[in-house]
Amino acid sequence: MMSRNLAIAAALGLMISACDGLPEEEHAVDRTREPVAAAVPTAQPADTRAQPAGEPEIIELAAGAALQSAASVMQLHPMENQNAKLFAVSGGDPAMNGLVTYLGLFAGPAEGWRVYRIGDFEEWTVSEEGRRRVVLDARESRMSEDGDIVTEDRRLIVEFRMGEDGVSDRVTVTPAR
Repeated sequence: MMSRNLAIAAALGLMISACDGLPEEEHAVDRTREPVAAAVPTAQPADTRAQPAGEPEIIELAAGAALQSAASVMQLHPMENQNAKLFAVSGGDPAMNGLVTYLGLFAGPAEGWRVYRIGDFEEWTVSEEGRRRVVLDARESRMSEDGDIVTEDRRLIVEFRMGEDGVSDRVTVTPAR
């Protein structure tokens, strides 16, 4: 027991002497500098999660075939200045090209949207957008001749030409570098 107390006392002595072991100039007060404020503990941020502020409202199931299609949309890229959008719906084999991707062109209130199938991809992003043109960087899988799944990155230029009446008369998809 005595040796344990001696060991603790020795350790405390070393810790205390380490605090006093600073050179004399480190103890001197520099009166030319602004005093440094002591560190004040900062207040913990308030809980910002939403808290109920009234009674819940029960929402009824929305019905309609169009809503089923709308709920399948997984990705959307609006081209608002061109009355166009790229969108993808879930479908196909999710392990291979689960995003069925379309170009929608708004033909007006009477006709609605004209929709063109661009392709089936695992994923895609828009890397460029211009007048009547959009470039997709897409990842696409296919089955090789020996039965293996091969995944490739592709770049596609999607162009559309509008007729005199504002309705699309041609959509093309061109491989790109």
